[in-house]
Amino acid sequence: MEGLIDFRKIKQEKVKKLLRDNTLNTLSDLSKLKSFCYNAADGKHYYKHIKSFLMDADINTVWHAYKTMSPESTRNGSMVSFGLMYSRKKNEIMYSGDPYSGIEAGQIIFLNLNLFRNMLHLAVGHEIMGVSDTDKTIKICYLQNGASTGTQLIQLKEKGNQTEVIHETWYRSGSRF
Repeated sequence: MEGLIDFRKIKQEKVKKLLRDNTLNTLSDLSKLKSFCYNAADGKHYYKHIKSFLMDADINTVWHAYKTMSPESTRNGSMVSFGLMYSRKKNEIMYSGDPYSGIEAGQIIFLNLNLFRNMLHLAVGHEIMGVSDTDKTIKICYLQNGASTGTQLIQLKEKGNQTEVIHETWYRSGSRF
């Protein structure tokens, strides 16, 4: 049946479980998802984490890489792995190994987090809320029914011949992890 999520193409059991537990079986189900972003008015209930690093490349080269690298290639390591992506704009799903046309607002990415040396697996969903070529920023918010709520902001800043990459995260969670 057209519009169904193909669970056979999703490697992570926790991602499959998250989808099934929330009755997310079709493109239509995914299109109805809501995201929860950091609320500054309620800021005292959020944790904040900032990580920054310098890249030995000009800002436009780094920005191009951030915009064009697939979520599978950037989220494929020992701690996090790519499950699938849904595009609101195109109303389609991208599975592992599918072609990727670049980052844009409205992309929902489901990930599997491996915690405590693979002893605990946790599925999460994030939505790309904004991509600004002018400010060189990407805003990502957490999905409803996830383990946590919040926002990630990725900013690029020119530092001479280098680029500073700043990842700011505001989050709160009902989970002690």
